[in-house]
Amino acid sequence: MTGDVRIDGNISTVYFVPPPNTFVPKQQEWTFSPQSRRIIQTKNVTVKHLHNLQDVPTCTIKSNVPAMVFSLGGLVGNIWHDFSDVIIPLFLASKPLNGEVQFLIRDFFPWFVEKYTLILKDLSNYDIVNLDKDKEVRCYGHATVGLLNHRDLGIHPDRAFDRFDLFRFRIYMREIYSLPPFWVDLPYKVDPRPSKKPRLMLVLRAGIRKFLNAEEVQEMIKKNGFELMVVEPKKNVNLTEFSKLVDSCDVLMGVHGAALTNFFFLRTNAIMIQIIPYGHIDNFAFWYYGSQALEMKLRKIDYTIIPEESSLLEKYGWDHPVIKDPDSVNARGFEDRMKYYWYEQDVRLNVTRFEPVLVKALQLLKQ
Repeated sequence: MTGDVRIDGNISTVYFVPPPNTFVPKQQEWTFSPQSRRIIQTKNVTVKHLHNLQDVPTCTIKSNVPAMVFSLGGLVGNIWHDFSDVIIPLFLASKPLNGEVQFLIRDFFPWFVEKYTLILKDLSNYDIVNLDKDKEVRCYGHATVGLLNHRDLGIHPDRAFDRFDLFRFRIYMREIYSLPPFWVDLPYKVDPRPSKKPRLMLVLRAGIRKFLNAEEVQEMIKKNGFELMVVEPKKNVNLTEFSKLVDSCDVLMGVHGAALTNFFFLRTNAIMIQIIPYGHIDNFAFWYYGSQALEMKLRKIDYTIIPEESSLLEKYGWDHPVIKDPDSVNARGFEDRMKYYWYEQDVRLNVTRFEPVLVKALQLLKQ
């Protein structure tokens, strides 16, 4: 919106009066979520498109830079959604402005601002406004209300500034967190020690889709010649420190889930090993993580578990559709698919069946 834009934080309303001589057929009003994933409930913002300034509140603060209004509600707190729903859409919308934009946030979470402060400070030179508590009427000449994403955790270069893509976004993340330039080889390749081993970061989950035999998995990894790093990242993890841990690894491994989003901090040609739960959900694993890994010039190895490796078999038995006919369960729709294959399932990895994956990863790293 370009014209006279007034944002009343007290009632989360944006008043917009277009420039003079602009044709406006009628006054209009919209109430919507300023979050990119609008199927998830968040606090709304109302935009009122008016003919003149008679019905708008008086400015208490005036700004010469554009405003950008968005929400941290919905599923934020899960790092995959942090990036897919907020960070990437916000980057695409604000980066071309070279910091000359002010962020106004609904569903404000201090932990989010602290966790991603390096990114937010790079994208905006101005203080962030907490719209949930703001009592001012802030006036701007231009404002954007709401974020748009191109796809889940992705960028379409045809729709992005300067044909920006996900590989360049990974480079951007490396710059933000002061990691080695993207052309620096894998840690294993640049390590001069004769006794060097490639380092594998194993991501453990505390809740759903966790390893039921984590110790056995760890022993198999070490047996196959890897230096093992075991992590269980928390929501409030210090990304400056954690990104350096990920960067120091040649392989990132975990069950399909949010923590694999840390592949943004891997080096070019590093490997992501994704353990895909039972349920014929390989296409979702590719859509949410696999395609992105390839776009970012990482290598990926998928391992899809069989019923004997799933806790669902013990719970439901061979004759239940969840095991016998997962396609029929998936055909029921999103809720049943998520209920069984995402929320109820844990993994007991058959380490003998899985071992060839580790052998393949080691071969790739030594090429």
